[in-house]
Amino acid sequence: MERDEHIRRLFERYISGNCTEVEFDQLLSYLEDPDGDSELLELISAEMQRDGSIAYSNEVLAITQNAERHIFERTRPKPFYQTTLFRIAIAALLLVGMAVLVIIGDKKKQVEIIADAQISLPAGTEKATLSLSNGRKVELGNTANPEVAKESGASISQQDGEIVYNVNKLESSATNQLEVPNGGKYSVTISDGTKIWLNAGTKIIYPVSFAGKGRREIRLDGEAYFEVAKDRDKPFIVRTERQKIEVLGTHFNINSYIDEPQAVTTLTEGSVRITETIGKQQTFTLRPGEMAATSKDRTNVGTADMESVMAWQKGLFYFKKAPLRTIMRQVSRWYDVQVEFKGNVEERYFTGGVHRDADLSELLKILMLNDIHFTLMNDHKNRKLIVEP
Repeated sequence: MERDEHIRRLFERYISGNCTEVEFDQLLSYLEDPDGDSELLELISAEMQRDGSIAYSNEVLAITQNAERHIFERTRPKPFYQTTLFRIAIAALLLVGMAVLVIIGDKKKQVEIIADAQISLPAGTEKATLSLSNGRKVELGNTANPEVAKESGASISQQDGEIVYNVNKLESSATNQLEVPNGGKYSVTISDGTKIWLNAGTKIIYPVSFAGKGRREIRLDGEAYFEVAKDRDKPFIVRTERQKIEVLGTHFNINSYIDEPQAVTTLTEGSVRITETIGKQQTFTLRPGEMAATSKDRTNVGTADMESVMAWQKGLFYFKKAPLRTIMRQVSRWYDVQVEFKGNVEERYFTGGVHRDADLSELLKILMLNDIHFTLMNDHKNRKLIVEP
């Protein structure tokens, strides 16, 4: 009991910023003790899971970052301890020195981590292909190229992962297509001033100019975030495989990948009207903070988890009680790798987040802590990530 009380006092002093160097070394010694002392681990766990969600707590991140060098130097020659799942998770977090992914699966098994089995794939980058009305294709990247093309009276410029349309005069009703491959992201400001951010594996088709038209209409396959320029005389319409979204001027996110079980539109500002394009073709109106999820036979409207929905736009992977297969679909698109499940991989649920610019290995290290194993098959043409129990 005296030992537990001592650990509590040390941890409280650390969180309050009053911990001396000697006291900090004592905290490290408790954490590194191979026989273990659960008290400190429980304190860190409680701090990480405060408010029932992931803790991007500055205090917890600080203790991991400050301890990283000490732990690495002192434990480098030693194997990972064969102890409980959470102890291994804490050790891995200290070694990695990254944002915390809290595993909430119900399994508490011991797992073996093979330190030299590293799977490394770089994160996605700014890249896309612009298809012009004459069939010409322009490869886009994160470079400054003042003029990409001229198209039907519009000049198209590129800079810092975005293309912008400036219409000088209307010459035709030409349409363009912007396609972002897996492993990419890009944004576009179309001729009416609407800005669209495209996630990996996304395609949009849109007119070069909306002049002379009674409405502004585009087609979306994949996921995109919209900031629609206001024009009361011309409704803005987005068509997807399962929904038609109509607005005048507002901000919203659409996730409409064909391999997802639902097409989900989430409103952040303004108002949108959504009509099913399948099933009963019902119409729904959303208020800010609401989402409409359309499956094969119905649409459900409810409160959105805005933190999860907007994570990709903020450069994060963020999950809240998300199934493993949902996470791996995002991994497949962002890291441009096929994912295949083998064996009886039980469904697990995860809450947490990592930065999207992290190498795939950083995310997999954390997922492996819950008794999930990965093998990367790479023949330099196709990459396949095998997921096994």
